Amino acid sequence: MTNIKVATDELHNAFNRLNETFFNGELPAPAITIQTSGKRKAMGWCTTKEVWGDREGKIKLYEINIAAEFLDLDFFETMDTLMHEMVHLYNIIHDVRDCSRGGTYHNKKFKAEAEKRGFYFENDKPDKRYGWYNPKLKEETKEKILTLEIDKKAFVIARRGEELHRSAEGEESEAAQQEEQERKKSYRWVCPGCGLIVRSSKPDISIQCMSCEKQLEERDK
Repeated sequence: MTNIKVATDELHNAFNRLNETFFNGELPAPAITIQTSGKRKAMGWCTTKEVWGDREGKIKLYEINIAAEFLDLDFFETMDTLMHEMVHLYNIIHDVRDCSRGGTYHNKKFKAEAEKRGFYFENDKPDKRYGWYNPKLKEETKEKILTLEIDKKAFVIARRGEELHRSAEGEESEAAQQEEQERKKSYRWVCPGCGLIVRSSKPDISIQCMSCEKQLEERDK
C-alpha cells in the first residue's frame, strides 16, 4: 500500500543512503516533509535555519521539503530534487552562502558543490535570473543510486490540484517571475575589501571597487 507515510519514510531512507554515499555522512538528519509548492513554485526547498524542534530546544532540525505536486515524477527527478536540497544543506552547515536575490539565484558556490556530489550542468553559462539553478544527475550518479535500495514504488502518488504539472525541468512560472521582479526593485552590491556599498536597478551588472580593485558582490538588503 502506498500512502504519504510510506513516501515520507522512503524519503528519509533515501536521504540516509544518499548522505552516506555522496556526502560522507556529514549531513545532519532533517525533518523531511511533503507539502504543496504553493507560491514558492518550486519542486523542493531546504530551510536555512533549524525550524523544527522540541519545546526545550534540545532537538533542532532543518527542513527539506519535496513539493507534493511533483512527488510522482520520474524516480530520478525526485532523487535529483532531494540531492539538490542536500547540497544546499551541506553548504548551510558549512556557512557557505550559495544563493542570493532572496534565495532565487544559485551562485558559483552552489555549482561547485553540486558538481562534487554527482551533478553536471547542461549549459556553460548561468541563467541570468536564477543562476546555476538546474543541475542534472550524471549517468554514473544514477547508476550508483540504483544500488542504494531505495523503493521507487513509494513515489507513485502526488497532490492533484486544478493546475497541471509544470515542466519537470524546474522552470519558474511566468507569474512567479513577475512576482519576484515586482518584489525586488533594487540590488545591493558590497565590496568585500572596504565595504563600499552600491545599489542598482539591474541584477546582472559587473562593478569593481577602484580603491581595492575587487569585484563587488551582491548582498541581500
